[in-house]
Amino acid sequence: MNDTRDLEQAATADNGGALDPREAARLLEQTSREARRQFALNPPLLTALMGVVILVAYGALWLSVLGQHPYTGPNLGVIALVYATVAVTIAVSVKVYQRATAGVSGPSARQRTVEGVPILVSYVGSAVIQGALKYYGASDAIVYGVIPAALPLIIVGTTVAGISASKADWPQFGAALAVVTGGVAAAFVGPIGAWLVAGIGLFVGVAGYAAATAWQGRAAGRG
Repeated sequence: MNDTRDLEQAATADNGGALDPREAARLLEQTSREARRQFALNPPLLTALMGVVILVAYGALWLSVLGQHPYTGPNLGVIALVYATVAVTIAVSVKVYQRATAGVSGPSARQRTVEGVPILVSYVGSAVIQGALKYYGASDAIVYGVIPAALPLIIVGTTVAGISASKADWPQFGAALAVVTGGVAAAFVGPIGAWLVAGIGLFVGVAGYAAATAWQGRAAGRG
């Protein structure tokens, strides 16, 4: 962390001079506060809850297309319910995130904003591909089944994996890799099974990330 480096630099300042006790106490408290904030950004319990909500949502989508022949896509009512449920979950997560990062500014805050841009572009890109396939006459099984179930996981998951690897955030990288794997598997199980496989892939990624951050939090507490 930058605060740890600040502490080391202060300790060796003035050609090896002694560190003022009050300055040392201030730097230690600042470092401790930053560490607590870092581990509070993604509370494991809330993250795990999001994983369950996602699994239930994709399960509902799967049930809405189960037995369709020919395939026409998920029921609009189910789609609306799923989107509403996910939106509420995201709103709660954002509220907790804002509370955890209150007062945080500078490079770290800007970095989080910049990281959100490619993820948003990834989502838009998958929707554009879906629209293009519809325009060129692709079947409903592709346009309303395989593509919306599998493609966002592959494109967005790959984007997140690249971002997390650049930061050496290995729990997030592992979660993104699980999501990408789920998307790839969903692309080969047909338009109906794609929804279930995609939901399982997302759940494994999110639940795995929750477990990893919980372990990190306990390790930090013991340290």
